[in-house]
Amino acid sequence: MLANLLQDIEKNKFLLVLLEEDNYPKTMDEIIKSVEKTKTMICYICLSKPYTDVVDELRKNGIDTDNFYFMDVLTSHYKKPEPVENCSFLSSPVDLEELRAEVIKAIQGKNCSVVIFDTISTLMIYQQSSSIVKFTHSLVSEKTQENIKKLFLMIKESGIPSDDMSKLTKDLEMFADKKIDLTESQAQTKG
Repeated sequence: MLANLLQDIEKNKFLLVLLEEDNYPKTMDEIIKSVEKTKTMICYICLSKPYTDVVDELRKNGIDTDNFYFMDVLTSHYKKPEPVENCSFLSSPVDLEELRAEVIKAIQGKNCSVVIFDTISTLMIYQQSSSIVKFTHSLVSEKTQENIKKLFLMIKESGIPSDDMSKLTKDLEMFADKKIDLTESQAQTKG
């Protein structure tokens, strides 16, 4: 299913990956294992689950998290987290400017060359589509990030109205170098 993902990551700076909610855990495992093969520092943006849950899942699936730097937008929203060396705890999922600044800081300070947004569709709970598109465009067009690979993961059936999800998908697709649709039995791509 994801046989060419490593090649897609190496060739494209912005991949938009559409996932099915039912297959999310298995597909995420495959995506992470493909990204891990890049042998680079990976910035993992935890938008749908807290850092501790993500790290537990990665380790349970045999993934070494030494080459990962995490950003958690959820934990601080509910409690004061204990500091962790390989994670920034952001104040909330609402402040996209703080998230953008932290992503840039991680890319420069931690030498991250791949950024995974798991899952960008989760932001629809907190933000309007236009704010997410503006945020995405600012990251993609940032001069300091022109060689950084970005994977924006979206879950199609994530409780978000289908019209809103379709609009966000179409808007993000305008910036994407390639769209990988894993929501159908035959994966379809644009790019």
